[in-house]
Amino acid sequence: MRMWKRTGIALLSGLLGIQMFFGTPFAMAEESGYEQLQKENGGQLAQRHRFIFTTEQAVIFTFGGLSKKAPLQAILENMQENNMRGTFFVTERELERNGENISMIRSYGQDLGIGLTSVKDGDFASYCAQIERIREKLQERYGVDTRIVRQISGGVDEKPILEAVQAMGCMLVGQGLNVVQSKHKDAETADEIMSQIFGRWTTSLNRGEVVYIRTDFYTRDEIVPELMLRIKRDKVDNIAYRSTMDEPETNPANNSAYHIASVQDVLEHGEKLWNYPVDTASLPKEMQPEYGCDQITKENFQQVFLDRYIGAPQVLKGNRMLDFTYREMEKADKTGLVKTVTDNTIFLTFDDWGQDESINKLLYVLRKHQAKGTFFIITWNVGNNPNLLRAIAEEGQEIGSHTNKHKPMALENEKGKQVPGMPIDEYREDVRSAYRILAETVGDMTIEGRRPALTRFLRPPTLAISRGGCEEILNAGYTYIVNGYGSTEDYGAVSLQSLVGIMNSIVHKEDGTVRKGSIVIMHMSSTASKTARALDILLTANERLPDGDPRKFKTAFLGDYLKDGYSQRMKMPKENR
Repeated sequence: MRMWKRTGIALLSGLLGIQMFFGTPFAMAEESGYEQLQKENGGQLAQRHRFIFTTEQAVIFTFGGLSKKAPLQAILENMQENNMRGTFFVTERELERNGENISMIRSYGQDLGIGLTSVKDGDFASYCAQIERIREKLQERYGVDTRIVRQISGGVDEKPILEAVQAMGCMLVGQGLNVVQSKHKDAETADEIMSQIFGRWTTSLNRGEVVYIRTDFYTRDEIVPELMLRIKRDKVDNIAYRSTMDEPETNPANNSAYHIASVQDVLEHGEKLWNYPVDTASLPKEMQPEYGCDQITKENFQQVFLDRYIGAPQVLKGNRMLDFTYREMEKADKTGLVKTVTDNTIFLTFDDWGQDESINKLLYVLRKHQAKGTFFIITWNVGNNPNLLRAIAEEGQEIGSHTNKHKPMALENEKGKQVPGMPIDEYREDVRSAYRILAETVGDMTIEGRRPALTRFLRPPTLAISRGGCEEILNAGYTYIVNGYGSTEDYGAVSLQSLVGIMNSIVHKEDGTVRKGSIVIMHMSSTASKTARALDILLTANERLPDGDPRKFKTAFLGDYLKDGYSQRMKMPKENR
């Protein structure tokens, strides 16, 4: 029996050595048996990947069930016509029975992977042997050297499978979206399936997400290629930014489109891959979650709060301000401006969280105009799409917190009275966990190599604040509580009326001149579907103004102004008033 022996090789044959996704590679050699291999593995289990940790603008398509030629050929022809790539997982049974179909897959230039069949009472050794046999045959017959594995069926003890995949130096691929559901077997149209596999709020697929499609499952052979193209059109192509005279298909500079790739394709782009979660203990001290915590007391709260709270004109005493003293409410900032700005600089900020379909458009518009923005993130769902948050930072944009659960510090009850949004101990955990999640995703990223992309700024949900909540924010190590000049309310815009809201935050109505230091509050959720287009129009018009025009603005990062020593209690320059 031949076995794979441990080596220190980091590069995998046929791949550019992305060892973070694989167990330690093994070389072919004589061994005493699988017992030694299991001993050396030390009980480590492979991780099943729903997505690949990458910032590449790619969605990964994978396929199984290769027994029927007609749907398979239609899939391959459509993939070739639409420049799509995928990984087709081959089982041992299919190697023996469906060689012609596997050869056809290779003739279309598509990738192959190892389809591992679950076996009742299967053990570590039997799964290792199955992986080895399939891998050898793929190499001998089709010239494919792969360590990409998918478990084809379930209902068995998972541990021996996970342990075998890890010990054999392979990567185990699962899926973020499984297109195959038994209730759809006799479906007549792709529409029947689309409406059920995608919920109402799933507007797109995600960067690095793995999609699984079984080619021989449906009664109608035509369903699979139809469904594949519908997914591409409705959940991948819609991620790109498109407007009049600016579409990826006609504008070479528009690089907002996503492509469909194989597992192997994505792994070859090593510069886009990253390790998740980021080891926060390895970050600089000032970036670690516990830094700056628990320094606020009853004695120093008022001074620190007034220094570090950037308010909003509509947040006033009796309106979204809970439990503050009269003096604190009187003295609290209500300008929504950064006071040290003396030129026409403004700050573009984006709240909430969204999907690739909404956030990618914003990133493209900012990239197109070389504009700077700060993204205030709701973190509870980031773990299901960490690649997207990583991409924001990779673009050179700035990251702040919008809490974890997006519950306001204060809200109005049925009697019209201001009450806390959640118990204070829950709020404490909420704001601390929010920063921890952000640090585990982008804590190691920098802006132009000069400073961290992740800030310790927090924007309160609904802009509402409470005395206890602000104390918890500052005690969680956040340095500034940032509202802004006012919400553009773009999340409710049904047309480009969002442009009006953005403009009102940037310019004075009286003369159209720039409101210097204005913090513009926009949104990145799918409900703010017009924001990217409105921002593109605004930035384009701004660029056309001649230099020196008092209506022309420039954008900046909050983090370049809200630094140690900055106080919101300082007097505003006369020209800003």
